Amino acid sequence: MAEEQTRLAERVQTLRKRKGWSVTETARRAGVSTSMLWKVENGQTSLTYQKLMTLASALEVPIGELFAVEAAGVVPGGRRVVDRKGAAPVVDFGGNLHHFLATDIAQKHYFPILVEVRASTQDSQDPEAHVGEEFSYVVEGAIEFRCEGYAPARLEAGDSVYFDASLKHRYLCAEGQVAKMICVYSSPTVLHGVQPSTEAVGHSRAMQIFTKGKSGGRPVAAPKAASAKPRRRRS
Repeated sequence: MAEEQTRLAERVQTLRKRKGWSVTETARRAGVSTSMLWKVENGQTSLTYQKLMTLASALEVPIGELFAVEAAGVVPGGRRVVDRKGAAPVVDFGGNLHHFLATDIAQKHYFPILVEVRASTQDSQDPEAHVGEEFSYVVEGAIEFRCEGYAPARLEAGDSVYFDASLKHRYLCAEGQVAKMICVYSSPTVLHGVQPSTEAVGHSRAMQIFTKGKSGGRPVAAPKAASAKPRRRRS
């Protein structure tokens, strides 16, 4: 417990200073008292899970990053992580399975996901929008890509699409068989500290479920490996 409190204290202080915020401003944004946050940063107390979620949201990071371990002796930009087949945590959202890759790397500029597209073209799930840009490459099968302002596009293995993720979009299975694609999106909030200026949110809804446990989807245990519960990350 003492070790976790120390790690939490160091990470909160680092993340707060990265934002350029005072203890008072951070406490206000997180909905906790200034004295409480001061005690957290000095390793004198911890927080309930609900308050940790609120604090992570205020700092605009996944909750796991509050306990991420700073890798000693690693130069900036020198991080590396290897993901083994079948080991990625999975979230089922909107009928599509999202296998989150490189989850051990915190504060990433880009978010890679292997998506099993299972939702049919008759699916009634609303499309989503979030800040940043998104790139998807079809690995297997055929996908119907729907994007606000454009006619639906059929994408087959080897095809790709790059678009502004603030446009409402949805991936659907075009032929009744599971299709697979690699999806990578950027987050300006992480890259440049840019706040969402439209109704679009900072991350995809599947990522929100993965990092914050929001309703609307369900975690699914990865085969022979970790569940969708976030693991501790290396920064």
